[in-house]
Amino acid sequence: MREFIDRNLDSPLSLQPSSLAKIVALGGLRRLAPRVAEYLKDERLQRLFTFQAMYAGLAPHEALALYAVIAYMDSVAGVFAPEGGMHAVPLALAAAAEKHGVRMHYDAEVTRIETSAGRARAVHTADGQRYAADAVVVTADLPVAYEELLGRPAPGARRFRYSPSCVLVQVGSSAGYDHLGHHSILFGHAWKETFADLIDRGRLMGDPSLLVTDHTRGDPSLAPSGRHTYTVLAPAPHTGWPIDWASVGPRYRDELVAAVEARGLPGFGAGIEVERVVTPADWEAQGMAAGAPFSLSHTFSQTGPFRPSNIAVGLENVVFAGSGTQPGVGVPMVLISGRLAAERITGPDPGYRSRAWR
Repeated sequence: MREFIDRNLDSPLSLQPSSLAKIVALGGLRRLAPRVAEYLKDERLQRLFTFQAMYAGLAPHEALALYAVIAYMDSVAGVFAPEGGMHAVPLALAAAAEKHGVRMHYDAEVTRIETSAGRARAVHTADGQRYAADAVVVTADLPVAYEELLGRPAPGARRFRYSPSCVLVQVGSSAGYDHLGHHSILFGHAWKETFADLIDRGRLMGDPSLLVTDHTRGDPSLAPSGRHTYTVLAPAPHTGWPIDWASVGPRYRDELVAAVEARGLPGFGAGIEVERVVTPADWEAQGMAAGAPFSLSHTFSQTGPFRPSNIAVGLENVVFAGSGTQPGVGVPMVLISGRLAAERITGPDPGYRSRAWR
């Protein structure tokens, strides 16, 4: 965490040789699935501790073994769910910022970043406003931000490899299931074939593995009394593959509900009272390149110092945060990216690491 994730990396030379040697000695640059199989012989356990590679946009047999850190955070460091749902996190961040004098402008669509002489000068919004800026932090998806706000493609954009996308079925339901945890993985029988469908062939999973989240398991306030909220997440090809989601989406929703019922949640469909279905086309419409909410995959060439820099090329005061830049994908990583972006502008806090890693 200290040397590879929680710091700005401008080049491979930014890595401490001792830390890199430790990663190599641990087998971190080998492949995840074979490395885990050296310790866990039961195939079900192997799946349980390698499926997280999908968050990094790769099949477990392709991902670097260092991404076992995701399973470590899940099972050892612990996963926390904010009271009030995920929306409570940005609300808390906004409240902290406003407490220190930040002014928020909501519903203000940014149309471009004005630049000259290698610096950003202002931010322009759709209502004709111009906000002069000493520095600009951009949290839009990095490839889209370059294209739409800076008027040029991101460096190396033609070589970018995107993670698979996902379909979400978000429901408010009258059906409750005592055996569900906050997160439940409903594995299909297929494994390598599933990843080949998603990543190499651009097909829907023939035998889907699903993540079901019971949001009200730990926070009943997220639904009326006696009701529950669930999200069914199904990995899906990103929009670089020719799938007509307008027609495929509703049909696939029905298939997912049927799969959930067949795998231990009877009456799931009948219990739905309100719902929303989100497809890769919807993610793309929200401003995510290739309709990929997990952004750029964590291939070797898109990991660590090789991931797109959080400093805009040619602009010394434009900084990126989010999953498309360092350190990468996932809520913890994105939150860290915000601190790394701030460090680019204000300079490092010399006491941060001593406080954070006690």
